[in-house]
Amino acid sequence: MYRMSTKTPAEQAATPRSAAPRLDAVDREILQVLAEDARISVAALAERAGISRAAAYTRLDTLRDSGVIDGFSVRVNPARAGLGVTAIVLISGRQPAWRSLRRRLVSMPEIEYCAFTTGEYDALLVVRVPDVETLRDVVLERLQASEEIRATQTIFVLDELVKRPLVLPQV
Repeated sequence: MYRMSTKTPAEQAATPRSAAPRLDAVDREILQVLAEDARISVAALAERAGISRAAAYTRLDTLRDSGVIDGFSVRVNPARAGLGVTAIVLISGRQPAWRSLRRRLVSMPEIEYCAFTTGEYDALLVVRVPDVETLRDVVLERLQASEEIRATQTIFVLDELVKRPLVLPQV
């Protein structure tokens, strides 16, 4: 389907993210097409982007090598996969313990998204679980009982209105 990047993961991680390449209209089209169907063949991708197959391979390699494309994944409907409860959990941590807090959060499979933030709370989590009882366990037994965490605030998600697989800078 496509050639793998020639850079190792360590080399990709060492690439400065601030040196983001400029995306032209063809790059943007390639990314839009891949966001809709990452399993598309290179021939079909080239056709949809209006370029040759060789150019599509080259563009894919460049997008991967520059770190614009981090990888390919599947989109799963959480509710249909048995994860009917989604919550946003805001965490206020103890400053000296942020490294151990980071390790704890990364190891929790219920956390779909985690970001350290500025402001009143130190971290924002998106947690997906099968039921409220499991959420209670995650928040009360595993997060709030942790010595790295001072406080949490849990917000139930009632409806997800926007969940884009890709957001690009506006031209």
